[in-house]
Amino acid sequence: MKQPIIYFEDYLLRAIEIKDGRDMFEYGKDLETVKYLSWGPYSDVTEAFLSIKEFFLKRPERGLPVGYAIVELSTGKMIGTIDFHTIVSEGVVEAGFCLNKAYWNKGIMSKALHKLLEVGFYYYGFNKIIIGHANQNLQSQRVIEKNNFVFDYEDDTKYYNRFTGLNEPSKWYYHTKETFKK
Repeated sequence: MKQPIIYFEDYLLRAIEIKDGRDMFEYGKDLETVKYLSWGPYSDVTEAFLSIKEFFLKRPERGLPVGYAIVELSTGKMIGTIDFHTIVSEGVVEAGFCLNKAYWNKGIMSKALHKLLEVGFYYYGFNKIIIGHANQNLQSQRVIEKNNFVFDYEDDTKYYNRFTGLNEPSKWYYHTKETFKK
């Protein structure tokens, strides 16, 4: 199934491509940007290219769409990613996102997540989309709450912090087609 291109305001969501490696490295090397993620920080640009090749572009082999690059229309720069990265069960997927910190606090990720939910329910036909964040990651929590996700549970061990080596508390949310408002 061809992945649709989605436009919103001054940005677009399109399938991530190998050519996005340099832009991904720009934000993926920044510890503040990736401190709550399961990857990074990158120490070399080749790690970003390898991540695209080995993780994003192989998702269709697992029944998932290639992740979306968030692209600034005026510059053509890929400023982040948003995607369905894990099949939890039949019709249930987990979403995730990352944004270059130069673009934080502008509402971009909240709008991108809304578009991802739309495409997830109405194009791919998922029944349920889940998302989580480390308890300390208040920025992600705000993005999730702005999209009216339904709080599901708190998990004391699900989030692994690669910098501390500890499992830390996380909060988990969901949307179904019925709870999601276009």
